[in-house]
Amino acid sequence: MYLEKLSLRNFRSHQSLDLSFIPGVICFLGNNGQGKTNIVEAIGYLANQESHRVSTNLPLINKEAKSATITANINQEDATTQIEIEITTGKSNNISINKNPITKNKEALHILSVVTFAPEDLEILKGDPSARRAFIDTISTQLNPRVAGIRSDLDRVLKQRNSLLKSAAMLNGKAQQTAISTLSVFDERWVELAAELIEVRLLVLTQLEPIIAKHYQEIAPKNQITLKYQPSWIDVLPPNLTKLEIINALNLSILDVRTEELNRGVSLTGPHRDEIGFYLNELPVKGYASHGETWSLALSIKLANLTLLKESVNTKSAPILVLDDVFAELDDQRREQLMQTVAQTEQTFITAAAQVDLPSNLGGKIFRLDNGVVVGG
Repeated sequence: MYLEKLSLRNFRSHQSLDLSFIPGVICFLGNNGQGKTNIVEAIGYLANQESHRVSTNLPLINKEAKSATITANINQEDATTQIEIEITTGKSNNISINKNPITKNKEALHILSVVTFAPEDLEILKGDPSARRAFIDTISTQLNPRVAGIRSDLDRVLKQRNSLLKSAAMLNGKAQQTAISTLSVFDERWVELAAELIEVRLLVLTQLEPIIAKHYQEIAPKNQITLKYQPSWIDVLPPNLTKLEIINALNLSILDVRTEELNRGVSLTGPHRDEIGFYLNELPVKGYASHGETWSLALSIKLANLTLLKESVNTKSAPILVLDDVFAELDDQRREQLMQTVAQTEQTFITAAAQVDLPSNLGGKIFRLDNGVVVGG
């Protein structure tokens, strides 16, 4: 699978851009602020319907416009599929496949598979727990587009539940008891969806851990990498937890924190508050790992992401690899490991400030960006 054509309209700094590609390596070179990362961000958005740089759609739309459009032709076994995504502030995306609008946006998630490695990925290891949860949830959705619906429904029910908790917190007596009775209806739906997402996360972590450890040991032998799911709804996570056991634990946890939730007007237990711990030689990476160790692990995580997608029976085609401004940060050993991966990938998109930042044996097509204009190829 590879990307044949990409058209951007009012996406970030690109008011109008049309590019054609072939399999292999495609490089975008240019100084900061020229829009090279915007191009690969659009490619990632086509696949995952989310950005690797921002959590909302507003920054993706050119300031002179009210909406942005990404259109791409994807070649898979000599058959071409066109995807078009229209992004509008405050609204759901409008998506068409071969010019036919779809009613459920998750239907487009299985068409294109993209793994992006960028400096922002250090936040998976150094940032807040939300970055680690988002990383696992994105991989889960890549492996099974059905997870997108679970995540969307869970977010909606969480907002409704929080709204009801805030209302109940301002009531007392009979009125509060009535609100609590209504809350129990939301609890049932919330717990069912939460258990589904947690079950998926645990499975993905089990699949990822040995692959991440293998890639890391290729860079730094004799080092042990472990991943631990650290829930907010149970003190100790037993092995091989079933969905029913997760549901029971969530229900008990809700009862335990009910008074505090009513006092604070917010949901205090569930997958939105869980942590995913990354450990290097039994010490947490966050706060203990060096800058070099963190980069090595971030690289290993993304290579594991790529490996898992390639090996999954649910992924219809091999992923496209996006390397956004990372070669300049890597030493020779990490560059060589990444180059081996690039050689095994049908299509790779790379951004860099200058050609000197790239491996000399990289090859491929080069597009240069100057004052926002793309030339070459």
